[in-house]
Amino acid sequence: MTTALKTKNSSVKPAELETVKTDAVLIQGDLSTLSEDQRSAYYMRVCESLGLNPHTQPFEFIPLGGKLKLYATRACSDQLRKLHGVSIQILSRELVEDIYTVTARAEDMTGRNDESCGVVSLKGLQGEARSNKIMCAETKAKRRVTLSICGLGWLDETEVESQIQAHPIRPALPALAAPVVVDEQKPMETFQDACRAVEHAFPGTMKGMLKHYKVNSVDELVEAQRIDAEKLIAKKMGGAK
Repeated sequence: MTTALKTKNSSVKPAELETVKTDAVLIQGDLSTLSEDQRSAYYMRVCESLGLNPHTQPFEFIPLGGKLKLYATRACSDQLRKLHGVSIQILSRELVEDIYTVTARAEDMTGRNDESCGVVSLKGLQGEARSNKIMCAETKAKRRVTLSICGLGWLDETEVESQIQAHPIRPALPALAAPVVVDEQKPMETFQDACRAVEHAFPGTMKGMLKHYKVNSVDELVEAQRIDAEKLIAKKMGGAK
C-alpha cells in the first residue's frame, strides 16, 4: 500500500532535516525515520532539484522490504522526457512462450543513448486483458529507460506493481486552488494538468472518464487509453472556448 504525499507548503526548516539519520535516508533510501513534515520537505527538495512539479505527484511512497521507499510515477517520467529532451525508440518486441519483452532506446538532447526493457507475463491472459498487458510492457520499457538515461535509480510505478500483490493506492486528483488558464500557445506540461483543467471546467468529467475506462485513477490507464483520453480532453476543452 502506498502512502500519498501531502504537497502542502511546509514550515520545516533545513535544520530539521539535518537531525534525521543521514545513513538511513541518503544511503539506504529508508524514509521511515522521517516525520510527516520532514518527509514532505524532503519530497519538495527532491522535486526542486530535478525541476519537477510536486503538485502533479511525480513520486509516491511505498513500504518495501521493511523500508519506506520513494518511487517514480508516470508524471515523473513524462516531465523528465520534456525537461531533458529525451526521445524514445522501440527497438524490438519479442514473445517467448508466455514472456513478452519490449526493448526501448532513449536519446537525450546531448546525443547520449541508453537502453532498457519491459518484461511482462501473458500466461493465462486472453482478449483485452492480454492486450493491456502487452501495452504495459511497452510503457514499462519507456519509463525505465527514461529514468535510467536521466541518472535516477528510483523504482518505476510499473515495477512497484509487479513487486506487491495489491495495486498501490494512489491519491485522488486534488481540488484546484485557482482556475486553470489554458494557453493555446503553451501546451500543458503533463496529462495530469490536462485532467485538472477539464475537471475544473467541467466538474464530473474525470469521474465519467474513469468509469468509462474501468479504472480507479488516471495512473491506471494504459498507453492506448491515455492517448484516447488526451484526445477527448483536448476536444472537450477546445469546444469550451
